[in-house]
Amino acid sequence: MSQVEQQNFKTLNVIDNIEIREYPPAIYASVTINNSNSNSNSNSMFGILAGYIFGRNENNQKIAMTAPVHMHQNDDQKSSTMSFVMPSEYKIGELSKPNDKRIKIKKSNTKKYAAISYTGYNNSEKFNKYKSELQSVLDKKNIKTIGNPIYLGYDPPYKFWNRKNEVLIEIN
Repeated sequence: MSQVEQQNFKTLNVIDNIEIREYPPAIYASVTINNSNSNSNSNSMFGILAGYIFGRNENNQKIAMTAPVHMHQNDDQKSSTMSFVMPSEYKIGELSKPNDKRIKIKKSNTKKYAAISYTGYNNSEKFNKYKSELQSVLDKKNIKTIGNPIYLGYDPPYKFWNRKNEVLIEIN
């Protein structure tokens, strides 16, 4: 089976079962959708982004899938955003313009995050459990967070064993 490129980061510290990481700048293709239709949200966002990397863009450019897929609730709690990390070989000017106006291509800055990993299929119960665990460790250590937690999914839906999920939250 082919290995997909995984987003680069450096582990700075480990506290209990969480990692403090530094993520270098990366390029993301993102789509944001209103939460009023939450059931089809992740599927429709995935389809929009997959269309982009499979060639539905200005130059019919095919772009390799990477891991993880990022998913988070926005501050307004009325919308969610899904992001694909673009392969590290690309500079922002080398990526074809999306045909779908809902897709935004942006480069991030270097940021620090706290991360906790878990296995199996993700659901809101598991996400909330690990989000609380992560927040509890950060609170005990007086580490301030920025924004909302981000779900990271590493595996395609057809993978049954050894699935990897993470909750990530930006820290100050």
